[in-house]
Amino acid sequence: MRKKKPVAAVDTYFDGIANKFDKNIYGTSKGRLRHQMLSHYLAEFINSKEPSKVLDAGGGTGMMSLAFAQNGHHVTLCDGSSEVLDIAQERLGSYPNAKVEKIDILSLEHEEGFNLVLCHAVLEWVQNPLEIIEKLFTQLQIGGHLSLSFFNRDAALFNNAIWGNFDYIDAGMNIRNQVKLNPHNAQRPSEIINYLESHFSNYDIEHMAGIRCFHDYLHDRSKQVDEYEQVLALEMKYAKQVPYMWLGKYFHLIIKKT
Repeated sequence: MRKKKPVAAVDTYFDGIANKFDKNIYGTSKGRLRHQMLSHYLAEFINSKEPSKVLDAGGGTGMMSLAFAQNGHHVTLCDGSSEVLDIAQERLGSYPNAKVEKIDILSLEHEEGFNLVLCHAVLEWVQNPLEIIEKLFTQLQIGGHLSLSFFNRDAALFNNAIWGNFDYIDAGMNIRNQVKLNPHNAQRPSEIINYLESHFSNYDIEHMAGIRCFHDYLHDRSKQVDEYEQVLALEMKYAKQVPYMWLGKYFHLIIKKT
């Protein structure tokens, strides 16, 4: 059997499938769980009485930006997809404290202007994720925070092993003709943390958690919906505990620029 060729490295945008992208994130239990947990971990920032300048980098259709805009924060959402931004503009259009910009993250020029930078589910879609992290640090004020979440390559390998997808693992989990909404450049949490340690001296990691440490591994997938609240409670209880956090399909860091 001929082995499939690896996918060429390329940044991914969602023009042409923006509505499917939005539904896949927020219209499923996995998307709902991810958003709910991120909102929980960011609650102190969302609910702060002091308005913050927030950058939602690669913010997609604007659901996370909406939570901040509704609470009076000054939000800038940037993304490279016109169709995705159309949905974001519709979602945020009634909030004068929110603006939407079509721009690549690496082209941002608002240096050291933000109290909080959000970068959720972006690194796994770009060629050079470490450059994205470095760029986002330039956007933060001293004392500001970066909320970084990304698709976990270690968890993806574990999940594929459970389902017996050995050929896919042997191909580096990166083959042609894969589903377009399947991230092509998942990151290992240990490598992201090592990068921070080796490239920055002025930071503190204030929070680490896995997201969907259990949800995606349920053999009876009907429980993902029918027993959602029990699954959510389990996730909340163990997401910051070793070893479970390392198995989250997404990994979440909150990093302070010191």
